[in-house]
Amino acid sequence: MPKQGLYFIAILPPDKIANQVQEVKKEFVNKYDSKEAYNKPPHFTLIAPFKVPEKVEEVIVPQLIFFANDQSSFTLHLSGFNHFRDDVIFIDVKDPSPMQTLHGKLSEYLLNEMGFSSKTVRPNSLTPHMTVAYRDLTPANFERSWQEFNNRPFDYSFEVNSIYLLKHDYTRWQPFYEFKFAN
Repeated sequence: MPKQGLYFIAILPPDKIANQVQEVKKEFVNKYDSKEAYNKPPHFTLIAPFKVPEKVEEVIVPQLIFFANDQSSFTLHLSGFNHFRDDVIFIDVKDPSPMQTLHGKLSEYLLNEMGFSSKTVRPNSLTPHMTVAYRDLTPANFERSWQEFNNRPFDYSFEVNSIYLLKHDYTRWQPFYEFKFAN
């Protein structure tokens, strides 16, 4: 049986912003015993993790290069914190529509041109967010941390001019390939 790889497609912020996000994640580790998000690179998921044989990389990479060549850059404005349920806190996006548009185009491309399943792509669901605490954030620690982060500013902007294929190396997620936009 061919060796399986675990991948996902995301937007990665520039290093300066990624470092700020890691500092916030470190706060959650130290103050609220929430370590789960800390070990993942700061990112905005476009396509959730999926498994395919590693040999498929030879097909996926050129196809995604082709896709990216047809995309236009846009500015992403990070704007404070928000949450899902009572166990996920994330950095919010001021206007999610450019990322939702990109997600829609990418989903359509993966489904129609690359033969991905709708179960893998989940074409109708994207709430742009960058997670800073989840899964292991207890309800009590959520309440405490949300009091602190509810009104805390986190205002940064950056130009999105590429997407990344990330691959799990059996220890952690690593950027595997960057697909630069032509425009």
